[in-house]
Amino acid sequence: MKIKAVKRETGKKAAKQVRSENKIPSILYGGGAEPAPLEVDYSDFYHYYKESLGHQSFIFLQIGKKEYRCIVRDMQIDPVTREIVHLDFQEVTAGQKLDIEVPVLTLGDAPGVKEGGMLETGIRDLQIRCLPKDLPDVIEIDVSELQIGDSIHIEDIQKKYPDVEFLQPSNTTLISVLIPKMEVEEPEEEEELLEGEEAAEGAEETSEKDSEKKSE
Repeated sequence: MKIKAVKRETGKKAAKQVRSENKIPSILYGGGAEPAPLEVDYSDFYHYYKESLGHQSFIFLQIGKKEYRCIVRDMQIDPVTREIVHLDFQEVTAGQKLDIEVPVLTLGDAPGVKEGGMLETGIRDLQIRCLPKDLPDVIEIDVSELQIGDSIHIEDIQKKYPDVEFLQPSNTTLISVLIPKMEVEEPEEEEELLEGEEAAEGAEETSEKDSEKKSE
């Protein structure tokens, strides 16, 4: 997707002014040049943001007559309003590897879940390194053969992505089908409590009788 960006002044006051005009203060890194402070239209970027949810994709910044292929390196969100308040873009250069996070997408239905197990996702985003041409939109994980107690680790999917270097340990668990928890029968617990209370009452009665005998 392509959006327009304009160079801006730096500083808190300038950034506040940019936001008041429904724009997002941003900065562009990479390409061997100095970081360039920019501003982008909020609605334009938000449209890209919604379109790219759940997968990784490039964004093309048009600055004047030049166009830059980029990725969103960082996005700051206001914790109260949940609005985007700042963006870091990184220019993507052909032949230069990227270190980037890519979402994990599960495919299929695990037989173990149908048998009562619970599917647990260990990691929702994977840190990878690859050339721009080899960047996957998502990392797909097929769970259609997972039984109860089975797991899939990074090392199990490496062959599917030969041009991608995974930056987390190869034994990192991605998906598991957990063993269902055993239900505790509450009536038995209640019976044990009642038995304990009855025993305590019996001990009190015995103690009272012994005291009466001694007093006689």
